Order: sequence, then structure tokens, then C-alpha cells
Amino acid sequence: MPAHEHPARPKRRDAALNSERLVQAAREVFARQGLSATLEDIAEQAGVGVGTVYRNFASKREIVETLYDEAIDSALADVRSALEIDDPWSAVVTFFEVTAASQARDRGLSETLLGHGGLGPRADTAEKLVATLTPLFDRAVTAGVLRAGVTTTDVLPLFAMLNAVYGMSDANPDLWRRYLALLLDGLRATDRPALPVPALDLASFTAAFSAGA
Repeated sequence: MPAHEHPARPKRRDAALNSERLVQAAREVFARQGLSATLEDIAEQAGVGVGTVYRNFASKREIVETLYDEAIDSALADVRSALEIDDPWSAVVTFFEVTAASQARDRGLSETLLGHGGLGPRADTAEKLVATLTPLFDRAVTAGVLRAGVTTTDVLPLFAMLNAVYGMSDANPDLWRRYLALLLDGLRATDRPALPVPALDLASFTAAFSAGA
């Protein structure tokens, strides 16, 4: 058999384990620090030298792209789960709450879905996401519980707004729930429930504002 026809050798077991360990380490580091985390941060989390990272991944972008596919699959699964809820408005609320909660726990997930780190939604992925979301929104429109003119493409800007709130107050990590409620009120055709958590106090607001300056 000619040399060029030999099948590619599978990774040695230790190399495969290193790759899995690095992906898991990257997932944990990005969750805490967002996509600004470095390959050195990932190596430290994995307990290996940075050279090991480069032997497995050509760049940080390659690792992010690996996790990007996971993030999209997770978002699509959240939509499908919401569609199993009979009440159309509860289904919309559940989708936003579950997705926002996941993003609040994982900065890297939020930034990846929003296209940070040089990654934007690929055309085929964006189309798949819209196609999956459309039945959720269509049901709510038909039931008369979703504001006229709201579309599936509003989802990305809404989560971009929430992304600005995640981590704004260490004293109140659930602060995003207040602003999600305000956003959902903007989507709702009728009724306005009480906001789930209080607003920032003056000291927390000042600290958050200063940190963002």
C-alpha cells in the first residue's frame, strides 16, 4: 500500500486524554473568565504546560470553535424543551429563563453565542436557530400573548442586553432576573407581574458603573 494511502493513526491514548482534559479545562476557564482567557490560563487549569495546549490546538480560536458547536446544540435543546410546554407564554418565558440562567453561569457560553472572540453565528447555524425558534414564537403570536411585531431575530439583541447585566453585582448574582422580567414585559401583550428581585442599591450601582467605565 502506498504511504499516502495509509490511514491516519489514531491519537495515542494519553494524547486523546490530554485533548479531552484541555477542552474541559477551557470550558471551565471560559465559564469563569469569558473568552478573554488565555491559553496559559487553560494550561494552568488543566495542569499541563502551555506547550501541550499548542500540540493539541493550533490556537485559542480552535478551542472556542469546538465549544461553539456545543453552545449552539445547548441553545437548540433549550428551545425544543420549551416547545414541550403546553402554555405558549410559559414556553417563551421558560426558554428565556433557562437560556439566560445558563449564560449567567457561563460567561464563555454567553460571549460565544453573541459572537465575541471573532466568532459570529455561521449562516447555516443562524438559519437553524431561527427555524427552531419560529414555532415557539408563532404559537405565542397565535395565542395572542406575544406583542405584535416581535420576531425570532429579536432574540440575539435581547440576550446581548442581558449579557451586560451578568456579573454586574457579586452581591446579587440573580440581578439579571429583574432585567429579564423587564424585557419579557416588553414582549408580553398583556399583564405585568411583579419584578422578581429588587434593583441595585446606590452603592452597588456606583460600583458596577465604575467597573464598566
